[in-house]
Amino acid sequence: MPKYTDALRGYAHPILKRDGYKCRYCGLDGTLWPNWLFLSWDHLLPVGHPQRENPDFIVAACRFCNEAHNRKVYEVEGMTPEQLVEQKKPFVLAKRAEYRQFYDREVNPEQVSKEK
Repeated sequence: MPKYTDALRGYAHPILKRDGYKCRYCGLDGTLWPNWLFLSWDHLLPVGHPQRENPDFIVAACRFCNEAHNRKVYEVEGMTPEQLVEQKKPFVLAKRAEYRQFYDREVNPEQVSKEK
């Protein structure tokens, strides 16, 4: 089998597989094509943290959710990976909701008027 150097087929694949190919924030199902193409991974710990590269502290995330919270500072010390995901999740989902409102208003306004 060839050795892959990209995230989806290479270095992130064990994490994605462990997490069932689902974004831990929004639940995007990467077992469906083309959703799989949008999967990434998220380091739960900040740069410089000694456990940052520990696979337990890296989770499957879609690209949007991975980027949606990068500028927010979180409490990390003494927290489990599950607690870190739950801490980030409300901020990620709120950012997704903001983007959805913009989409409904600016990108697809006809769909909004049909639903009313």
